[in-house]
Amino acid sequence: MKKLRVLVADDEQVIRELFEKLLCRQGYVVNTAVDGVDALEKVKRSHYDMLILDLKMPRMNGMEVLYKTKELKKDFIIIIITGYATIETAKEAIKLGCFDYITKPFDAEYIDIVIKRAVEMHALAERKRKLREQIRVAEKLNALAHMGAGVAHEVNTVLTGVKLFLEMLKPELSTMKKGRNITLVLEEVERAETLIRRFLTFSKPDKSEFLRSDINKVLNRSLELLKYRFKKQKIKVSNMSGRELPRIACDPAKIEEVFLNVISNSIDSMNKGGELVIRSEVSNGNAAIVISDTGTGIPAENMPKLSDPFFTTRPHGIGLGLSIVYRIIEDHKGTISVTSKKGKGTVVRVELPIEHPTFPRGE
Repeated sequence: MKKLRVLVADDEQVIRELFEKLLCRQGYVVNTAVDGVDALEKVKRSHYDMLILDLKMPRMNGMEVLYKTKELKKDFIIIIITGYATIETAKEAIKLGCFDYITKPFDAEYIDIVIKRAVEMHALAERKRKLREQIRVAEKLNALAHMGAGVAHEVNTVLTGVKLFLEMLKPELSTMKKGRNITLVLEEVERAETLIRRFLTFSKPDKSEFLRSDINKVLNRSLELLKYRFKKQKIKVSNMSGRELPRIACDPAKIEEVFLNVISNSIDSMNKGGELVIRSEVSNGNAAIVISDTGTGIPAENMPKLSDPFFTTRPHGIGLGLSIVYRIIEDHKGTISVTSKKGKGTVVRVELPIEHPTFPRGE
């Protein structure tokens, strides 16, 4: 469980030290500010879960800080410190979203009660926000399911025609060097058909078909399918996944989909060339695949949205790629972690259990 970060702003050193001592004892991470201006600067630079503000401070008082933080649209627990003479102002602060106020002189036990109650209320509000977000996603998925049937019919009609003509061309080109390209295109058409089926059933996931599979083989096939894009965008591929890994229980088609989505995102982020590095290893009973690129990276504010089914930064994207990846990995009882720095690149680590909980050992 993460420790809550608290900023205490008061122009009196003794009060700052008192709150710091009380809050540190309760396990919070505490920073202090000497006045309202100092507090606002620290709020802009760092993340805090709770602000404890004195109403009367030089340069900028607590009410002004409260107004300014509202403008920043940051989600804080705010508690006001006040003297008896300013209780009316403290009540006004509560109307603006302040959780509560603590009057001087202080009672340590009361401070403890107020802060614990504030943290509990904040946790409830966060759970409520997450539930609302889940409802929002469910509503979007429901709308997607309704329109999906018509879209799939039209796209499948096109794919059927493409597939038919490719099958007709294949015998004529089978003896030529380019015959291999026709085979790859046919495989991609078949994969597109599979993706359309999954697009339609995204809100009702299909059951995975687990087989004992060579994860490196699945990965290498994904790289082969994307070979043309690497060449086109001048991307150097360093594949260091040669080490033999234990065969794992997985749905190879779905895991290939994971790799294709992740690597495609890396390619999209390196439109001026770059390097893609692939590693595989055994880690804590899991088969781990690490995919790193030297692309544009992901802005920090977008990191929490990566698994959102409709989040995308591409003008013509629909945002299903990574949400499908997260769902597939979850279905395989695995984990996926993403670390990124804007302008420096992204590292995606996928770990899959060598022994899947629902798959008999050695089967």
